[in-house]
Amino acid sequence: MRSKINRLIPLIALILGIWLVAPRRVAAQAVRISYAGISGYNVPLWVADEAGLFKKYKLAEELILISGGSTNIQALLANEVRVANVAGSAPIQAKLQGGNITIIASSYNYMPYSLVVNKDIRSPADLKGKRLAIARLGGITEVAALLAFEKLGLAPKDMTLVQAGPDSQRVFAVHSGAVAATIIAPPGLFAATSLGLKVLVDLGDLGVKYPTSVMATNGSYLAQNRAAVKDFLMGYIEGLHLYAQNKELAQSVMRKYTKLSDAEVLSKSHDYFVKNTSLVPWTDAAAIKNSISADKTGSRRVDEFYDNSVIQELVNEGFIEKVSKRPK
Repeated sequence: MRSKINRLIPLIALILGIWLVAPRRVAAQAVRISYAGISGYNVPLWVADEAGLFKKYKLAEELILISGGSTNIQALLANEVRVANVAGSAPIQAKLQGGNITIIASSYNYMPYSLVVNKDIRSPADLKGKRLAIARLGGITEVAALLAFEKLGLAPKDMTLVQAGPDSQRVFAVHSGAVAATIIAPPGLFAATSLGLKVLVDLGDLGVKYPTSVMATNGSYLAQNRAAVKDFLMGYIEGLHLYAQNKELAQSVMRKYTKLSDAEVLSKSHDYFVKNTSLVPWTDAAAIKNSISADKTGSRRVDEFYDNSVIQELVNEGFIEKVSKRPK
């Protein structure tokens, strides 16, 4: 019996050694990611998902639409989602109110919205007393509307803001005459003008920096799951590069999510956004500062609202350089 055991020892040792050095299959971490709308600046996130780039970096992601910035923030605070693609105004407002929310990336730092009107509106004065459709009260379309009023010499009280939902519903409301105007970004903007609606003011022409598309997360999640946040940003950054390099793929993904089929609208939308999309999505302090009213900040520092440290790690490790050099 003892001799049999002695003969088995080398075999057991061999099996154990093979088991110890064999590559392990690391279980993917489940991460739910939300986005607040279907504007053109959301496309890089969709591209990363459709191309399997989050899975490439060990994340079992679930992408969901949650309309409105504030509702996305509520989902982050309740740990129902881990990362949200929203306008910067939502996480900034949450932070000002004491919420533990942090911006970890910003891919679009300009205001891409235009105010479009129906055929009866010929001048800014014609808007007084009329209704303007926005996606949701408290969201970026309301912010854009107030900027448009300022540009046109109107006061907020000159028009009534009505909450009217997604791009397609707002465009229909203007086209049918139910409202006089709406605030909209590409691709919805180009769909609106193709129907004959007029652009009264293009906020993109102002060149004002604003955190229009950011990635936000719960500060506690970032602290406790930094590796998962890093994996997410690796997939997202590779997605940004793919979005910029492969227009055909980007348009196909945009078509799927927006339900728009007009090839010209999709092409113009991609061209509009790609020229100002940050492939290394640093959060811009100037854009953050512009989104905060001076009377709200008090003694708060601008850098309290965002954390660029994970992106800095990826730069230091050579990840960004490696992704940027990959063949198209």
